[in-house]
Amino acid sequence: MRKIIDFLKNHPVITGTIGVAVGVATIKAFPQNSMATVMLLRIVLTMAMSMFVYLISGRKSFEKCHTTTGYVVKWGILTVISELLMFIGIIYMLIVGQLPIVAGWPLRVFLAVIAVIFVGLFEEVTFRATIADALLYGFRNNKHIFIWIAIISSFVFGVVHVLGPNMFAPEAIAGTILKTISVGLGGLCWLILYWKTRNLWGLALVHALCDFGTFVQSAMCEGAANIGGTENYTRGGAAVSGIYIFQIVCSLVAVIILWKKIGKTIDFEEIRREW
Repeated sequence: MRKIIDFLKNHPVITGTIGVAVGVATIKAFPQNSMATVMLLRIVLTMAMSMFVYLISGRKSFEKCHTTTGYVVKWGILTVISELLMFIGIIYMLIVGQLPIVAGWPLRVFLAVIAVIFVGLFEEVTFRATIADALLYGFRNNKHIFIWIAIISSFVFGVVHVLGPNMFAPEAIAGTILKTISVGLGGLCWLILYWKTRNLWGLALVHALCDFGTFVQSAMCEGAANIGGTENYTRGGAAVSGIYIFQIVCSLVAVIILWKKIGKTIDFEEIRREW
């Protein structure tokens, strides 16, 4: 066991690849037909992925969080605006009765709140810390490593959210492409904030706020809680495509603002040396 641990510590790219593969495969393999299942699975996976990050970078990815959380949330709100507008629309439809409310919804919403926190933490540990740290530690001296990290982490983050058996079905392909771009751009925003602060807890909170509306709707209006399923999010024709285009525009604006205000102040050479 000691040899395995030493091998994983000395080969961060392999460790990161195994960690991401385990996290994604577990999410896709286990049925999530209740909000309680969603919550418990994310709690277990958060602990597992934290172990992979610890093998890659030790305690460094968990140390700088107490001073920058407010900063991360303040700028991270830019990535939540489009989801907030849609959440307001969901609340309106619930009030006017356009969305049926399931029995036992208070408990489901309570579980959804806990679940969405751990979804945010699990995905930030996996798709920001694990990928970014593994690539940086593995290719620290590569001239363009930060560009590669941005491309790879954003692409993987986007693809995972549409990964499914019917992602390239004719009726789903437009939604698959648009959702991949939309989610990937959101991930790029959070990566900029991660590089600036290395604050996973603040990013997890912003991520949870971004997913909150989706989880509440699933808890109150659906019989199952298969959160993030391709079938739920890439079909629906022009209406779904319009939503994703709107999200892409909002995310592009957020990327531009965050890069101009924050990205240009990041000392990438210091990160290359000291992370």
